[in-house]
Amino acid sequence: MSNERKMLAAPCGLYCGSCTELLLDDTCHGCGCECGECAAGPHHNVCAIYHCCVIEKGLETCAGCDDFPCTQLIQFAYDPIWRTHLPVLENLRRIQRIGVEAWLDEQQAYWADRKRLDRWLQLHRECEAKYEQGWG
Repeated sequence: MSNERKMLAAPCGLYCGSCTELLLDDTCHGCGCECGECAAGPHHNVCAIYHCCVIEKGLETCAGCDDFPCTQLIQFAYDPIWRTHLPVLENLRRIQRIGVEAWLDEQQAYWADRKRLDRWLQLHRECEAKYEQGWG
């Protein structure tokens, strides 16, 4: 699997190929990026899930963790502001069943529907606006 493609599978189970920072703002290459020039670097510094999964446990995703699903991941999935986190638990279960490469194939095909992607990006912008207004 190419390194560029692998960067789209975030440790938490999000698919970075459907993120506003990657698709609209072009400020990120995906959570797996370690270039130091995009939004992934600063995100890694504050993301507790990334720190636990990648730094502490040396895993690619939480799907490989013996503690899956942990409280931290469950709270992340059900965050009342970031509704875009809802799919992470099922995404990680899917990765456990079919592997990250096949999951990335599925995600790429699923998000190829432009109407679906546009609705998702709109939801992401709404969540971001609520967070910036101090709801989170």
